[in-house]
Amino acid sequence: MLVFFLATIAAVSAQTVYDSTYQFGSLASPIDNVVVFDCGSNPDRAFKNWQFVFDRTDLELPGIFTIIDFDVDVTKQVVGPLFARIEAWRAIWLFGGIGTTIQVPCLPVDPVYGVGTCEYGDLCQILTDGKPFDAMSNSTVCYEDGLLLGINPDQCGCEGMAPKHYGIKGWNKLIDLSGLESGILTFLASGDYELRATATDASGVEQACIGIRVPVKEYVDPNAGGGWLFGKKKRSN
Repeated sequence: MLVFFLATIAAVSAQTVYDSTYQFGSLASPIDNVVVFDCGSNPDRAFKNWQFVFDRTDLELPGIFTIIDFDVDVTKQVVGPLFARIEAWRAIWLFGGIGTTIQVPCLPVDPVYGVGTCEYGDLCQILTDGKPFDAMSNSTVCYEDGLLLGINPDQCGCEGMAPKHYGIKGWNKLIDLSGLESGILTFLASGDYELRATATDASGVEQACIGIRVPVKEYVDPNAGGGWLFGKKKRSN
């Protein structure tokens, strides 16, 4: 009985805590399911309590996935600039359950963006510059997702994010990763990934932190031989 009690205490104490104390890049065992959590340490940060619901528990590349529900609390008026950074770690598991982890470098996708551990500049400016153009009105308009969140269409960037709860139930937002280039696919082979996405203000103070743990699997085309190392495989329609 004493042995069972001590074993239970050890198991509970070994459970992963998903908050600002989470140790990225230090996986002790494989990841079973995708987990998204708030890793923020600044108690006065603008964005808190991130929640996502997905249609699957892993990520298949190349492939697609759907964000079913989305929620976040904005605690104060959002003021730009907000500088974005994503850090990425990949773990693979060898025979005997021994794991090895590397930090993924920034791999360019185009002249502006990359995947891996990358800096993305001012999110507020990106929102302003990327607003869709409406030919009927001959002007830019607010993002459809911004309107769904209840953001004022006349203030479609950071300035429109007032302090309140934002959420979209039944969002069903499709994320399409089926067109990734073969060079990236070669590097992003199957493994367990940890991501830390942060946004800091002009003084370098953290205003948001999202932690992600996700197992990544290779999509194998049943109608084609080989794998990623032998070129890009497309899904059959």
